[in-house]
Amino acid sequence: MTGRPEPRILDPLPIEMSRPLVLLRLGYRSATQVPEKTSRLLDGVLDEARPLFAPRAICAVEAIERPDGGGLVIGGTLRTGSRSLATRLEGCGRALLFAATIGPALEDWVRRLSDAGEITRALLADACGSSAAIALGTALESAVTREFRDLGLEPTKRYAPGYGDWDLDSQGPLMALVNGPRIGITLTDDFLMLPGKSISGVIGGRG
Repeated sequence: MTGRPEPRILDPLPIEMSRPLVLLRLGYRSATQVPEKTSRLLDGVLDEARPLFAPRAICAVEAIERPDGGGLVIGGTLRTGSRSLATRLEGCGRALLFAATIGPALEDWVRRLSDAGEITRALLADACGSSAAIALGTALESAVTREFRDLGLEPTKRYAPGYGDWDLDSQGPLMALVNGPRIGITLTDDFLMLPGKSISGVIGGRG
């Protein structure tokens, strides 16, 4: 028994995935730039995509240690020499580690569309999924901000393995600390997350 609290699941984690965000993912800065046929097709794809989202997250608040030899240790097992992460977490004694996903259903649908030769609809649906993952990060940050401020802590912006000089292999201990498989997130041998429309990272609590 370690006495460490169990990671907490946020399910559901409400997200707001807007049409303008999807258009940005597709390279359109304005709705007026979208061809009429594409616009109609996108509306239909959005209607079919939204019910497929199952946004949820799992998170754990862990202590940050700074060994004399340099680097950071989070939660006792996530060790990194990343300078960019150290800068992001400067002044923080605790950090919230998280993993979140919109679930596998959207990706399964994209795959079926592609296999059926419906390439345009598949591309539009994939953009919907990417936009939902962005919205997932925004929703998670909002939830953590409220929680940290209730504790008198000022949250940092989220940061993730693979950003800057933070090696992607930190996904391994991060996912173990939050128990990502509890919400269906696993890692490939290259430390990529499955389902693909998933996010992970750390948010520091300063104060």
